[in-house]
Amino acid sequence: MSEPLYISPESIAGHYTVLDRIGNLGPGQGFLRAAWSDEETAAMRHIEAEATAAGLVSRWDAIGNLIVETAGNFSEWIETGSHVDTVPGGGNYDGVAGVVAGLEAILAIHRSGTPLQRGLRLRIWRGEESSTFGVVSGGSRAAFGLLTPDTLRSIYRGKTLAEAIKEQGGDPELIRSGRAAIPEAEEQGIAGYIELHIEQGSVLEAGGFDLGIVTGIRGSVRSWVKLTGAFDHSGATPMGAKWRHDVNLAMAYMQVRLDGLAGKAIEAGEDIVQTVGVVNSNRHFNDTLPGLYDNAVAKVSGAGYFSHEVRGCYAGEVREFVEAARQLIRQTAEEFGVAVEIDEFSSVSGIARMDDGLQHLLADACKRQKARFTRLPSGAWHDAAVLHDRPRNDGSKIPVGMLFVPCKGGISHSPEEYASPEALALGATVLADALLELVR
Repeated sequence: MSEPLYISPESIAGHYTVLDRIGNLGPGQGFLRAAWSDEETAAMRHIEAEATAAGLVSRWDAIGNLIVETAGNFSEWIETGSHVDTVPGGGNYDGVAGVVAGLEAILAIHRSGTPLQRGLRLRIWRGEESSTFGVVSGGSRAAFGLLTPDTLRSIYRGKTLAEAIKEQGGDPELIRSGRAAIPEAEEQGIAGYIELHIEQGSVLEAGGFDLGIVTGIRGSVRSWVKLTGAFDHSGATPMGAKWRHDVNLAMAYMQVRLDGLAGKAIEAGEDIVQTVGVVNSNRHFNDTLPGLYDNAVAKVSGAGYFSHEVRGCYAGEVREFVEAARQLIRQTAEEFGVAVEIDEFSSVSGIARMDDGLQHLLADACKRQKARFTRLPSGAWHDAAVLHDRPRNDGSKIPVGMLFVPCKGGISHSPEEYASPEALALGATVLADALLELVR
């Protein structure tokens, strides 16, 4: 009987000794490993070197994603993976934790000498974050032929996405022609995919849980709400909507009423999360919207805008809430005598239910490793969601699961982002346990 799989905190920390130096902006400044950048490639090269030194094999697809796998020919493969790019000034655990844990899980199984009935594969996806080129899950979507040619014109730091891809050895023509980087036979052979990730929230830490099993992934609908009123003298214009067409006041009422609307939806049992993240502070809009800079301390506000994002696992619920929110926004605008324009710029359907079989498998692995766990939806988007929606020739979809590790204070996309080596090692061990059940 083989020894139980175990991944040590020291093994995890060893990778971070190297990765903490790649794309580090300095003390307290966080990291920047942009999509298809030298820094992203350097982090991927570290993982590749560690994998091949231990006897795994590696290859790069035509778009620049890295694939590490066990040697041998298999008709079916079990995969894990994540990304190593970061948001500007972000931390070194969002995505990276899943890559490090995934590598260590595969290495633990490889070193155990267990005969494999299926192959094991780690994918490191390029450009999952949307904050550099504005393209979410760029590497995984490009791998499946899902990116549109216009994304190649996106610019970050004076460079188009097409140029960045080419500089890192990829072929942007693949995206231009709508072709997939993953051959059909390889895609059809993916028998399961499990991604480990930090939670990016505080449910696990607050509840004293070691790990979380993800039940679904929230999609989102994002819109700009642009308002036009009338500029008037702040002292001479009487109060009240009869006299004032005050954009700032209308926006304030909109936000409070939207919060009430969301509260009612949540009380009714709906999976809804709503955020107004930007108010008059997007650089592009500030330079192009007429009148915005005419707002002043001694004037009634005549121009303004805010972003409106709604997230949820169930696309139908999200869309119904969005329509109700827009009706409320329009009614409030009319009440305060301001014009409103709502521009939807992004819509991604959520994943209502992750694969039940993999959820049960992860739960059993948690129990074997004596890890205290709970089940929860993912509020953030992940590459796992891209794989979940891939149809197979038999009409089924790729079984996809996710495992969450707690992060300190629930903080993410920040220099303060942190998950301990002990927490990551336990997550990697549970991941290895689950992967082993799928391949032997």
